[in-house]
Amino acid sequence: MFSSLLFLTYITVSQAENPSHDSCKKPSISWDALSMDKLVMNIDSYELCAKTCKDTNKQYYENNCNYFTWNDGNHQYFRNSCALFKSPGDEQECQNCMSGAASCFCASPFACQDTGDNVAFVHTDTESWSKCEEHCNINFGCSSFTWFTEDHPYRHLCILYKECSHSEVDTTCSGCCSGVRSKKSPCSQSQYKELSSAHRSVHAEGGKNRDRSYIRDVGGLKSADWRAMVWYRFTGEAGTKMAEQFPGWDNCGTTWPGYLAVDNDSNKYNDYKLSLPTQEEGEKEMTVCFAR
Repeated sequence: MFSSLLFLTYITVSQAENPSHDSCKKPSISWDALSMDKLVMNIDSYELCAKTCKDTNKQYYENNCNYFTWNDGNHQYFRNSCALFKSPGDEQECQNCMSGAASCFCASPFACQDTGDNVAFVHTDTESWSKCEEHCNINFGCSSFTWFTEDHPYRHLCILYKECSHSEVDTTCSGCCSGVRSKKSPCSQSQYKELSSAHRSVHAEGGKNRDRSYIRDVGGLKSADWRAMVWYRFTGEAGTKMAEQFPGWDNCGTTWPGYLAVDNDSNKYNDYKLSLPTQEEGEKEMTVCFAR
């Protein structure tokens, strides 16, 4: 855990209940008919064609429709029809038609914008919107994010933002899907407890304190500020962070003190497990050693 926790309060965009997908529309564009997988008749709107494509994926539990073309009521050969494509061929012009990509029809089809100091981190090669959401949830500085779909020039980029207000979004972006943090940060004040007892300091003498929900050792004492398996922040007389080297026997209010396994030269050896997490990394599993 970081030596000091960040308290973040931001104005963020929310996912629209009825989002506009106008930026997804590609008028007078379709694909080679040889790559068409299915043509569905009696589809009287672009929106219904998009829904037909997405429902096909739900029906077969896989992406059988990635692109679609709606042919309107004035089409010369097949009026009010919906052409479904899994892997489209060459792009071609068409009349009385409008196309789109299934991935563009997300809950928030817009992009947050860089205002100069609101970008928290950028992840490349992020294969899905949900993976981008995961990146945001473990980044302590992230409140909102934008993921670029397969059809965007910045495809599979995931940009994490510290803030993204309604005045800072691009609603014309085709292939942009945004979202907000869906899991509270452990750095939010309501999400952690405090370890503040003076006996936790490396300068304190030994004792019988134990950080356990129950004590099996005869004569052991459960630490007064211990509240089971939750997030903690070191504060007050306990110091600002967990010890990063062996503090010695009979110290820190106990017989066998614990310390975080950290090597300040670990970056030189690319040892990920021995380096403290950065703000961009967020939550990270590390090793705690107990001298015994």
